[in-house]
Amino acid sequence: MKIGQVSKQTNLPVQTIRYYETQNLIKSSGRTEGNFRIYDAKVIDQLEFIKHCRHLDLSLVDIRRIIELKNNPDAICEEVDELINDQIQQVNVKMKELKKLKNQLESLTATCSTNQKVSDCGIIKSLQDCNC
Repeated sequence: MKIGQVSKQTNLPVQTIRYYETQNLIKSSGRTEGNFRIYDAKVIDQLEFIKHCRHLDLSLVDIRRIIELKNNPDAICEEVDELINDQIQQVNVKMKELKKLKNQLESLTATCSTNQKVSDCGIIKSLQDCNC
């Protein structure tokens, strides 16, 4: 099937599919006489796998490594476990950063009182006075 068909089946933009190919995450199965890339059904499964990994916010480097390991079924699973544990640590860091951001935003809203003119807005004044 051509890249447009793969795009429709996976809900991925054509550009993303091409990018994944340049990153050696997928491979076309050849070309047509008109020099269009063609893909087999395995690519759909591979792209769905990549999409799932991306939804978990895994990097393309990590996804590539997981695919390499997946293609070597006799390999030890420990490396995959380490990659996921590293991702959990990154998520924990992001959660702390997001909590800090939420607290900062809540502090800003505490400086505001309703029914004021923008010229008296506590949020705007706090943002102007911030030494960030």
